[in-house]
Formats: sequence, C-alpha cells, structure tokens
Amino acid sequence: MNLESLPNEIILILFEYFSLFELFQYFRGLNSLFNNLLFQEFNKFQLDLRSLSKTKFDQICQQYAPSILNQIVSIHLSNDYDTPQEIQLLLSQDYQLRQFIHLESLSIINLQSKQILGEIMNECSHLPHLTHLTIQCTIEMSENDTQHLFNQVWSLPKLKSIHLNMNSTRNSSNSTIISKSLKYLNIEHNIYSLSRFADLYRNTPNLRHLSAWFVVEYNEFQILKPIDSITRLNITFYGLENMLEHVLENLPNLYQLKCDLNVYINGYQWESIIKKSLPKLKIFQVKMRFTPPSNNQNIDEKLNKIIDSYRTNFWINEHQWYIRCHWYTLDEKIDLFNFIDVFTVPYSSDRFYEDNICLLAKSTVQNDKEYLQCPCITTLNYGSSSFTDPIRSRFRFNNIEHLSLSLPFNENFFFIVSKFVRLRSLFVYTDTNKNVNNIQFQLQLILDQAPRLYSLEFTTWSRSDSESPFEGLRSVSVRRLDLIRFNFNDQVYHFDEKECIELSRSFLDHYWPENGSVSSAMDGLVQWLRQQLPPTCAVTKDENDSFGIHLWIR
Repeated sequence: MNLESLPNEIILILFEYFSLFELFQYFRGLNSLFNNLLFQEFNKFQLDLRSLSKTKFDQICQQYAPSILNQIVSIHLSNDYDTPQEIQLLLSQDYQLRQFIHLESLSIINLQSKQILGEIMNECSHLPHLTHLTIQCTIEMSENDTQHLFNQVWSLPKLKSIHLNMNSTRNSSNSTIISKSLKYLNIEHNIYSLSRFADLYRNTPNLRHLSAWFVVEYNEFQILKPIDSITRLNITFYGLENMLEHVLENLPNLYQLKCDLNVYINGYQWESIIKKSLPKLKIFQVKMRFTPPSNNQNIDEKLNKIIDSYRTNFWINEHQWYIRCHWYTLDEKIDLFNFIDVFTVPYSSDRFYEDNICLLAKSTVQNDKEYLQCPCITTLNYGSSSFTDPIRSRFRFNNIEHLSLSLPFNENFFFIVSKFVRLRSLFVYTDTNKNVNNIQFQLQLILDQAPRLYSLEFTTWSRSDSESPFEGLRSVSVRRLDLIRFNFNDQVYHFDEKECIELSRSFLDHYWPENGSVSSAMDGLVQWLRQQLPPTCAVTKDENDSFGIHLWIR
C-alpha cells in the first residue's frame, strides 16, 4: 500500500506529525493530490521556528509561510542561543501576527525587549481565535508594567490558557479586568498572598487549573470564600500551616493537589485536612523541606515518628499514597546545617539538584525499589559528590533530557544514569581536585550513547598546553556548542588561534581590551564578522552581556 491510496482524512492526520518545513520538503509539488491537501484541505500548520538553522528560518519565512498564513494555527518563537533575535527578525520581515487570522496558540520564549512585548500583546488583541498563550521573558518590569501586561492578557476574549514566566521580576500583580474565558493559569515568579489570590479568582471566575507561588505572612488575615471551579492546584507555598489549610478548605472540588512547602505537616494533620476539606481529591503530591528542631542525635527515632504518621489505613489502603523521608546534612562532622525532605513517591518534580549528604532515609513502602526509579526527572545535576551515599546511589534516572555533569564522574554514574537516548543538552565542568586524565574518554562514552544530543556546553576545563578539550571528540547530533562560560583557573578563557582553527576552522583573536573600550571593540568585532560571514548568517550582540556575541549560522 502506498501513501496515495489512503483516504484523504488519514493523510491529513499524518500531516499533523510533520513540521511545516518537512511538509513542504516532502510533499509540495509531489503531485496534484498532495498539493491540494496541503494548500486547500490541511488547516493545522504549526509554525515552530525553534532550534532551526538560519537558512531554514529564511526559507520558511520567505518561501513557505506566505502561502499558508490562513492555515497556521500555532506559532513558536524563541530568542535563545539557538535562534538569537529570531522574534525581531520575523517581525522585521513585514510579518504581523494579526495576519495569522486562525492562530490558536502562540509561544514566545526568552524575550528581552519590553517594546517588542508591547507590540506582541497589541497584535494578540487582533487574533480572534487565540486560546493558548505562553510568554517567557527576561525583562525588568515594575508593578505597573506587570499589571498592564496582566490586563492585556485578561482582555483577550477567547483566551483559555496562559503560561507567564517573568523570571527577572518578583511582583505581586493582578489583573483588574475580568476574564470569563480563562480557565488554565500557570504564573511563575508572581507572588500571591491570600488577598491577591482572592482578587485573582474574582477576576477569573471560571478558573479550573492554577499553578502559582504563594507567600503568606503570619499576620495576614483574609477570609476566603469557597472556590468551586478549581479542580487542580500546583503551588509553591511559603507560610504557616494554618494559612495553607485556609486555602485548601475553600477548594471543595479539588481533584489534584501538588505542593512544595517550607513547613512540615505530619500525616495525621494531612489526613484531617483532606477528609474535612478535600473529599474529591484523587491525586496528591507533596514535597516538604524543613529544618529539624534539634541536632543529629536519635535521627532514626525522629524519622520513625514522621513515617509512622503516614502509615495509617487512610494512606496505605484507602489511597495508596506513599512517602519517603530523607535526612540531609552539609557536613557529617558538624552538627549544623541539617534539613529533612518529606515527599510522596514516585518523585514528582522534573528536576533533581541535591548535592548534600543523605544520612538516613525511610519510606512507607515495604520494598520501595520501584519507587527509586525517577521517570519524571528530566533535568539532573550530577556533581562530584552526588549519589555517593548508600541511599541515593540506588536512585535511577532513565529519562534525562538536560544533564549537568562534573568530570571525572564516579563509578556509580552509569548505574544511576544508564540511558541517554532522550538527552538533549549536556553541561560539563571539571573537578580540578581529581585526576582528569580520562575526562575526554568519559565524555566520549556519553556522546556515543546520546543520538539526540543537541547542545554541548563547557566550563572550568582543566587544560594542558598540549591538549584542547575538543580534540578527538565526536558527535553526529550536536548542533549547538556553548562556550560562553568557558574558563580556566577561574579566569574567562579565550581561545588562541590554534584552538579556534581546531574548533571551527576560522580565526578569532583571543585578545580583549580594557573595560573602557569593550563596547567599541565589540561593535568592531560584530561588523568584522558580518563582513566575513555570508549574508545568510545573523550576527548580533547580547543585550544582557557586554562580552556576548550571537552567531546564527546555517
């Protein structure tokens, strides 16, 4: 059976699994059937311009997209290192977002310009079908700026879902506009008190899912009213236990609860809260980190007391919700700087960065080997002292996408991380206190097992005069090499001519001027690069780093 013999409806479904570039490369001009399906029938093109070469970006924007503007339903744009200044480049090519009249989803990542953000939000107001919006920006914004942005978002008439990440701003803003369409909110780095939470719901009366940060002062007094519409809540909460309980007792229809807390609530207390206030709760995930009231003496007895409160019939038989408890210390010899983690298993976070020593662990699962598998973890930091204790050395991470790794790694590494098929980015650094003779060999072992590795980043490489860190390394998949933080002996490292030739077969001088003339020197270097490189390449200065230059090449 060939593809053309399939019903048109099936072919159109298959088209949804191809990128826009692939659809035009594989099917445009193949025959009249596919041309008709592409240009007349298919109305779900996704314009994803992330992680593209500059040549493909130009080809899509100049040759492909103009003929299907009315058929594009989603756009993904990013100003990250892979595609620097991509958002500005798209808008400079006479594109306006309002031209995509059937656009339903828009994602803007790593935006650094307040002016461009304002232009984008203005364009969104002219998109009658927009239902999903994601904005991640690194812009310093005042309370008034943030509130204005919130008002713009809440004014979009069909918007159902918003994900806002303003990771350079800590504000406590809210919209003053009422939106009856918004149902799914994920707001990062915006702080909610109880009163702000009440305002949020007042202006979002059909809210169903909320992911947010709460900081509640001990003396705050705000009586909340029952909120019947919210069924899923994901919160990071800083405040007293009774404040959290007051929030939860007003969410009677909560089906899923995920919370990260700075206070400890024992199993008996949680059981009381859930029975009393959350009768529909089916999914419960919690992580609580707190400082124990006393020293490292009798830690077995103290952890048993915690564990026992989660061993009741309610936890083990009715819901089958299990927890683990870890006692950590920064230094076994010093009876200070201890903390305890209590969390449900399997581990529900997508990141694992813990480098401290785990003195003792207990669990409510009799044989918790399967719960030491961490399928949700996609980002892992594996330091020189990580997973050396007998407790965490049993953890297993097989779905890692982003790995930060200290070289040389210990003998446990390939037991703890045994699969690299999903690995997309690798950040490596060296421990100068250890033997570094085989670090290139260890790195190559990982490269050989990572067919999807896209980005490789180096820093703090202990270098000899005769050996380059890149000499002999091989990878068929790496397309992004990040050397921005590369340094040697705590000094910013600049490549000499020989190393630049080894790296890219082009000359770059490692000399940098005194601070007073950095800007003019950088401008001169940008101009020189633009003259030397083909016109398909984009050369731009980093807006946040006076020493940064981005090259977007083929």
